[in-house]
Amino acid sequence: MIALSKYKNKKSIVLESTKIRAEFIPDPGGKLASLINKETGYEYMLQRKNEKYLDQPFSGAFVDSECSGYDDMFPTIDTCKYQNEPWKGVEMADHGEVWSLPWDYSIDNLSLRLSVKGVRFPYKLGKNIYFKDENLIRIDYTLTNNSTSDFEFLWAGHLMLNIEEGTKVQVPDDCKQAVTILTNGKGAFGDLHNWPHFKNQDGNTYRADVCRSKDMLGFEKYYFTNKLKDGWCELQYPDPKNKLKISFPVGTVPYLGILMNEGGWDDLYNIIIEPCTVCYDRPDVAKEYGQVSKVEASGIYKWHIEIKI
Repeated sequence: MIALSKYKNKKSIVLESTKIRAEFIPDPGGKLASLINKETGYEYMLQRKNEKYLDQPFSGAFVDSECSGYDDMFPTIDTCKYQNEPWKGVEMADHGEVWSLPWDYSIDNLSLRLSVKGVRFPYKLGKNIYFKDENLIRIDYTLTNNSTSDFEFLWAGHLMLNIEEGTKVQVPDDCKQAVTILTNGKGAFGDLHNWPHFKNQDGNTYRADVCRSKDMLGFEKYYFTNKLKDGWCELQYPDPKNKLKISFPVGTVPYLGILMNEGGWDDLYNIIIEPCTVCYDRPDVAKEYGQVSKVEASGIYKWHIEIKI
């Protein structure tokens, strides 16, 4: 079932199966605002308590926006300048362009189609959303380069998910090493860890694959340094009926980032799962580490995300 609805003060589209209720907002961001397990009533997506949705203008500060649910970070996360001609020196907006823009939408049989065009760069990003199974929702992405030059970019799925103490984070066996990008602990950018053993603010070792209490006031963002052989990340909640798995194709989305926020930022208790085309939050920095994702001149780049309860 697909139906129009309202999320706070925003128009929304609800996709519903026997197992899942998924709610998308076309304006802004074409985002997945809510994802509910109908059997347990559990809301996976981080919600904000404000009654009115927090908008930001184009190129505004992402952290001053609603900052919840699942947004697309494209073509960067951190603000930076594009490196290559013909757009050399053009500023890439904070957390990318598309989270703050209105997306066009259409409903086609049992799927929702969303699309948006670039502002500072000539691309079109489209999503086709549908249930692959009663407990699995799939999002097919198509990036079209409407120029005669190659376009280098970063895409990351920014899934802000609720957690509970004791929730376990499962990743593929080849995820052995992680690199810190942001932290309020003792470390710094570039610090390497042997997953899942990290250090807290006091310098003591702890397991990063188990969610601690919000009272820990921890905050750590990291990427696994290797290209994945199998693209997935799973959250195992204390209630086994709430287990959530995110899958993605390593041919086009080869990396995985995680941000664990145990009360350390904005009094929130959540985890961000970020399947991504390159790491380090900026395409220029990623390039320094030998990571480049690009859509060729007049070409297309495709990937997908599957969310399974």
